[in-house]
Amino acid sequence: MIPAVAQTLAEILAGGTSLIDIESIDLNHPSIDRPGGPRLNLYCYNLWQSQHEPSAEFSRSDTSDVRGASPKENRDSTIWFDVSFLVTAWDHTALGEQRLLSEALTRLLSYRFVPEDLLEPSLRGHGELQMRICVGGAIDTASLWRALGVPLRPALYVTIAVPAIVEPQSSPGRSLSLTPSP
Repeated sequence: MIPAVAQTLAEILAGGTSLIDIESIDLNHPSIDRPGGPRLNLYCYNLWQSQHEPSAEFSRSDTSDVRGASPKENRDSTIWFDVSFLVTAWDHTALGEQRLLSEALTRLLSYRFVPEDLLEPSLRGHGELQMRICVGGAIDTASLWRALGVPLRPALYVTIAVPAIVEPQSSPGRSLSLTPSP
């Protein structure tokens, strides 16, 4: 589930920034010692179960998923998770970093909901997925950066609500198993 969300975000960002290709998006820890040219860093820093289930507004889908499950079956067997990413820009100059981060923000703001056709195949079958972008305030940014061991820098904090399907297990002692949505 997490790699599929990261790939989806990387493709969205690569399609709307001055980066040459998706290989210019780094998914590793946002350390300052990586050589190279301009790049965006997309780092998954948090995953937690959503406090509320997405409304029908952003889980729109009238079709069966790849397992053949109907939308109602999906709703009944789905647990939603919020997957959060830290987006930072790296370049040789502060102005270059600001330009890249501005391009990333502009690109992400055009998607309050990520259309199903832009999602990686394993995330499809639940309609559009909600995406929230903030520039701080919702989290303790200083604590996050301190935990990462990297000096505080401008960043975007992107969260996408992602479905995971709960499927019954037949083995004794376990009644449910959590598997990524196909």
